[in-house]
Amino acid sequence: MPLTYSIDELFELQNIETRFQRIFELAMPFLKTRFNLPHTYIVYQYAQLLLQEERGSREIVLPACILHDVGWSCIPEDQQLRAFGPVIKDPEARRKHEVEGVSIATQILGQVGYNGPLIQKIVEIIDGHDTTANARSLEDAITKDSDKLFRLSAYGFRIDCERFQVDPQEYWPYLLKRSGDWFLTPTGKELAAHEARGRDRELRERQNPPSPPAAKGGLRGCPATRLPSPCGRG
Repeated sequence: MPLTYSIDELFELQNIETRFQRIFELAMPFLKTRFNLPHTYIVYQYAQLLLQEERGSREIVLPACILHDVGWSCIPEDQQLRAFGPVIKDPEARRKHEVEGVSIATQILGQVGYNGPLIQKIVEIIDGHDTTANARSLEDAITKDSDKLFRLSAYGFRIDCERFQVDPQEYWPYLLKRSGDWFLTPTGKELAAHEARGRDRELRERQNPPSPPAAKGGLRGCPATRLPSPCGRG
């Protein structure tokens, strides 16, 4: 596929496909923790890219992506960082967010008029999207790949570095190695390689920033650089 896409980081409901806007709107109160609103929006965009090439059902994949993390709203924030990331210390909380997500998603999908069989196909993906590695359907594979692509995106990488308090130059080789077997679809693997090249390039540029032109009679300066904060600080 042409690798000329861009990923929006600022959420606007009007950018969601019209038929899925109400689902996203109802999900938003459950996405106010763990950077889940921008996370979900970016996952949704990756799913759209994957669906251009993979033969999955939009009616299943896009609602699953919108609702996959609503269950984190049931996990106290002081427990969340122990339930995902480089070191998972609380696998029970990780599993609980999937179980609670199924319950919340079922209510939301019923509220917008989805029928029982379609709801079941969507919540089956939510139930296990983090705790199962293998794809149980093509739609499950697309949802998993979209979710994991966030980790390699520019915004997702910045968020992880900040919330886990890790140095980007040290964290990137670890993340790149760990993500080697994450992706399940050919398009997912292609997009992951593209995002990895982008993060490699950004880190090289931050490690070796170009020197500004020398001022008359002075020395060349070399300003310090750091990754932008996903919270807009600094």
